[in-house]
Amino acid sequence: MDTSVIIKMTKVERGEALQDVEVQRCKRLRDLVRGFVRNGKLLFPESDQEEEYVAQRLDDDVDRMFASLSLGISMTHRQGIQDSHIFHGMKAYAKSSAIIELPYSTYFHEDPVHRLEEVRHQRFFVTLGLSKGSEMLRRRAVAKAEVGRKWEDLRQKLVANGQTYEKQLELELRGYWDGIVELVKKFKSTMAAGRHDFWDFMGAQGAFLYRTYWRELVGHPPDLEGVNKFLCSTHFSELPLPYVSCRLNANLLTGNEAIAPGDPMDVELLSVALPVAHFVLADHRMELRIKQLGLDQKCNAEVYSMSTIDGLFARLEGLK
Repeated sequence: MDTSVIIKMTKVERGEALQDVEVQRCKRLRDLVRGFVRNGKLLFPESDQEEEYVAQRLDDDVDRMFASLSLGISMTHRQGIQDSHIFHGMKAYAKSSAIIELPYSTYFHEDPVHRLEEVRHQRFFVTLGLSKGSEMLRRRAVAKAEVGRKWEDLRQKLVANGQTYEKQLELELRGYWDGIVELVKKFKSTMAAGRHDFWDFMGAQGAFLYRTYWRELVGHPPDLEGVNKFLCSTHFSELPLPYVSCRLNANLLTGNEAIAPGDPMDVELLSVALPVAHFVLADHRMELRIKQLGLDQKCNAEVYSMSTIDGLFARLEGLK
């Protein structure tokens, strides 16, 4: 569910002023989700939405809203999901297998159905939120603003140069390896200069992690050259997260609509949700993009927005 909807639900619960139609839709959706989750008929796991609202005005209230809807069921962080999928893809690639098996455990810390059955019969449950350290929050806010600005600047240049969606998709698929190369170069450069920067290490550790696993697989060619071959193969590009994110990114960067500051994060969250969810509630622009690209059909997910939510109401009420 798009974070903006949860924030509106929170405002409704606090009695803040919203349009009547928004109030009615939010109340109806809230009550449907709560009822079906507590009856064990629906999973409503929280993903990484907290990164979008932490330290903002309503963050504690939004936390409680998410907890009341999910009953504490949450997904693994998206980076952990992607790393796990890449390991499975690497293993299949090294063995020349045409099949990559991605169990549900790559998305969740534990069996979500079993956990829901436990918690919905308990009197209370405990959830933990993100650390609100000032340095982490500052970096996250700066990064969000900078990424949104850079994406919009890039979109304007690409559109002015007549870049097509197809050409941009090729670049997006290649971009993961290019990004890894730059992060490793930056880390090695700071180390060679006698500087030890924690954030540079964190940026490069993914590449070193992939290289270590590739060595364990005794993959060929060895080391980062082998990682490069894998990341440029269909064993990587057909994994759920890059498949969805690369197509949404290419669509955003070659479209005529300005890129909003929250769009990059929306792409990351949707790349996790679409391959595993039955129902996805996105913002209206993302709903249109997903359907235009056929990602809803590819992922076998039903995608709605607040503009088309009557269809979601009908499907949810059919669970009774």
